[in-house]
Amino acid sequence: MRIEPLSRVIGAEVHGVDLGALSAVDAATLRRVWLEHHVLVVRGQDLGEDQLIGFGAAFGRIERARKMSPLASRPEIMVISNIRRNGEALGALPDGEMAWHFDRIHQKVPNKAGVLYAVEVPPRGGETRFASMCAAYDGLPGPTRARLAGLTALNTFQYGQTRAEDKRLSADTPSAVHPVARTIPETGRKALYVCRLMTDRILELPEGESRALLDELFEQVERPEYAYEHSWRPGDVVIWDNRCVAHARNDFDERERRLLKRVTVGDEVAPAA
Repeated sequence: MRIEPLSRVIGAEVHGVDLGALSAVDAATLRRVWLEHHVLVVRGQDLGEDQLIGFGAAFGRIERARKMSPLASRPEIMVISNIRRNGEALGALPDGEMAWHFDRIHQKVPNKAGVLYAVEVPPRGGETRFASMCAAYDGLPGPTRARLAGLTALNTFQYGQTRAEDKRLSADTPSAVHPVARTIPETGRKALYVCRLMTDRILELPEGESRALLDELFEQVERPEYAYEHSWRPGDVVIWDNRCVAHARNDFDERERRLLKRVTVGDEVAPAA
């Protein structure tokens, strides 16, 4: 196995490993490298759904998908696709750009990691951007980091929406309150934990101060020097640490087929400061 860093602050490509026949020793190595680099890329894989689930299980408990797709046979597989049948999308989040976000930050215990496996991808567009929130936190001015201590934020999401301005909130909208900066248990590193798509306001501040600070933090989250942009090829597998990595999707031609299969690694503890 050979590890090649993809940027100064986030991401590593792993060479010389077959994820469909992962040994216990290699799995332990991948977990260690994942904690260091936050995002792992493994290209050229040929995985069935059982093998994809088995790889994800090396990082923790695999959750059931929120909604099954006819393009998958296992209940743990979430399908991200714009493929349609009789005008109906067969997968989730079918089209267009998606703003920076953390998966399930609107839930009390968000998931630990996400795994995506590319089956069909357009020739251009649809890239996924991943950003290190540990690097973003470390890059804040000292007074701003000090100001974040003890602050919590309300996070909401309306399923299927890809832009914050399109959310329509109601009494039934899923929501959760989490620290604005959280600690990663295994490493002790601090990470920013707010995102433009899902974070609505900081509860301990007046509305105007909350808006101003969130705007400052959103700009920090989205700074290009903290990010790695992944251009997908069929056979790519990417796993990211959802606790300290925000991600976003670039737009792509809706006429081009895009099909990725995903498994979700659950967490056991809520985010803590």
